[in-house]
Amino acid sequence: MIFERTEFKQAKGIWLKDYEGELNRTALFKTTVPKGENTFLHIAGQSTYQVFINGEFVFFGPSRASHGFYRVDNLNIEQYLTKSENELCVLVCGYHCHSFYLVSELAFFMCELSDGDKVFAPTGTDAWQSYLYEQKLQKVERYAYQRTFCEVYDFTSLNPLENGKEATQIVYDNFDDTLITREVSYPSFPYEGKKAIIDQGKVQKSDTPRIFSPWWLCNVGKEYTGFLPKDIDFSQTSLLGGLELVSEKGNVSSIESNSFVTIEMNNNITGLIKLEVEVKNDTTLCITFDELLTDGRVDYARMDCANIITFKLKGGRKYSLLTAEPYTFKYASVISLGGEMGISSFGVIRTDFNENEIIKKLKDTADEQIRRIYQAGVETFRQNTYDIYMDCPSRERAGWLCDSFFTSRVEYLMSGKSRVEHAFLSNFLMGGQYPRIPNGMIPMCYPADHIDENFIPNWAMWYVLELDEYLNRTGDREFIDDAKDRIYGLLEYFKGFENKNGLLEKLKGWVFVEWSKCNDLTQDINYPTNMLYYKLKKTVSSLYDDKELDIEAEKLKDAINNESKIGLFYCDNSVYNEHGVANLSGEITETAQYYAFFTGVADKEQSKELWDIMINDFGPERKQNNKWENIHFSNAFIGNYLRLDLLKEAGLKEKLEENIRGYFDYMAKTTGTLWEYDSTCASCNHGFASHILVWLDYLGYLEDR
Repeated sequence: MIFERTEFKQAKGIWLKDYEGELNRTALFKTTVPKGENTFLHIAGQSTYQVFINGEFVFFGPSRASHGFYRVDNLNIEQYLTKSENELCVLVCGYHCHSFYLVSELAFFMCELSDGDKVFAPTGTDAWQSYLYEQKLQKVERYAYQRTFCEVYDFTSLNPLENGKEATQIVYDNFDDTLITREVSYPSFPYEGKKAIIDQGKVQKSDTPRIFSPWWLCNVGKEYTGFLPKDIDFSQTSLLGGLELVSEKGNVSSIESNSFVTIEMNNNITGLIKLEVEVKNDTTLCITFDELLTDGRVDYARMDCANIITFKLKGGRKYSLLTAEPYTFKYASVISLGGEMGISSFGVIRTDFNENEIIKKLKDTADEQIRRIYQAGVETFRQNTYDIYMDCPSRERAGWLCDSFFTSRVEYLMSGKSRVEHAFLSNFLMGGQYPRIPNGMIPMCYPADHIDENFIPNWAMWYVLELDEYLNRTGDREFIDDAKDRIYGLLEYFKGFENKNGLLEKLKGWVFVEWSKCNDLTQDINYPTNMLYYKLKKTVSSLYDDKELDIEAEKLKDAINNESKIGLFYCDNSVYNEHGVANLSGEITETAQYYAFFTGVADKEQSKELWDIMINDFGPERKQNNKWENIHFSNAFIGNYLRLDLLKEAGLKEKLEENIRGYFDYMAKTTGTLWEYDSTCASCNHGFASHILVWLDYLGYLEDR
């Protein structure tokens, strides 16, 4: 079954009248709840919401779904109802904004409470008061191309959770057949405080102002939604771009006027940033953050996104501040531009996979490397599986295919279930044709808005490979049968790009092999892509007992082996010349060899010499000894991972462990999480990288809790 429908008994969807369809509007909804022994909160919304009871944070949601579908949360809130009458506040951010993180749809809020058979406080009635949450500014910069908006708050007139402008409700009554169950487990939202203050000093005007103007920030409009720079009411990047931080010794218990402190967390962490401050004089408080330090400083734009939160605060008050969205960082600078203030606490409410659901642990070992790598794997897994499989919990929070192939193995290993995987895979199958991509193609990431009409044909193939492993894990044949039309639609799409030998050529979209030289060699005939196509056909043949497809796959395998070899090695691509003849480019990558063996195009017995070179001469040491200079190096994603998986499947435990230490210990030491690349130029917390836990388990390092 793709999904399970649910419904509200009385509630209707509501929003703020006169503000529907606007970008980045935030609403505050309030009601009172009596004390009860079995009180449940049933809630849904678009885009995101936070629940507070008597001012205490309770929940962040929802779990994401496909266009036109909304997952419903059902929360037992008995423990929070400590008074005879309890104030229930729900802060809803309605972004209505194209992104890879959240789909652009009309904002709404839907809620009711129950105690046994009794239903009370349904939305759409006068039980709820509605307010425009003016404290959170609307016209601000986008946070990133892949996510929505930055957070800027003005608390000089109103405090957090204080009523803003009262608003009339508009009632929506069109949610039939769109409400579905949450599926994934509920997080526990533990709080984790800072490790230490590692730097402090003054803020001064910079002699070399930094201009942050990525293409996506300057080109918002009708298609790519956001606010143009000229229309923004408050630009955090312009403010901080003109300043620099200068370290000085001082009193770390308070931040003086125009000063800062830099905070270190125990490791790279994801969640809602929370801090308690006492402000002596009016100030603008900025928090910049990142996963690592760059030249000793927090670089808020390292990943081409604006890692900044801003609060305008009134002097003479104490504030409990909480971000509306989760962010990822190991280091944060807290900057006071104006008055003096004290910080009584700084930390994160974690938004990640519930640790209580994990059934595996590391065996007792004195091996510090293995302990570090294991813990980094666990952190990376938990932070990337909040509601779907994410590529990273920071820059994108997007549900990317291929990444998910690896993360899915980790979920099953670490929890004994595939709940997140089912929710993730089902999102791709719920609706009809995906907006803005060709008929038959499967999106590269989803739920997402692909307004540039881009897609990765390779990632659609990985979706099918994951379906096969999902079936082996769960035995859920019904789900596979429900996916059949979608899968054969994909095959029909690819059929239009086959040449006379069955090889795919001149594929459209973003043909992606991995983050290395491979991606410069994707046209006209890319052999790693065709190797994956071979495995796709073999997989579909097996899933649906399609013997004709198996014959096609074997012919494709022969064509690859006959056409792509240069000596022992597989060349990456052929290019058509001016006479219409396809010739090998001569370019050879380490990753192409891994694809050949991973997909079954090559066999370690029949290609023993190539296998021995690949196993013994490639790997983490090759950048030092520079063997095979003419063969381009792999990167972490996904070449190194294919290599390690081949070592596992071949039973080469000693080599596997040696490579694990070589590839991952420096990552674990640096951030406590595992990275997208083999360097710090991108995300330092990427979901697929948690697959290290699968290999550690194979090596015998894990046991049941």
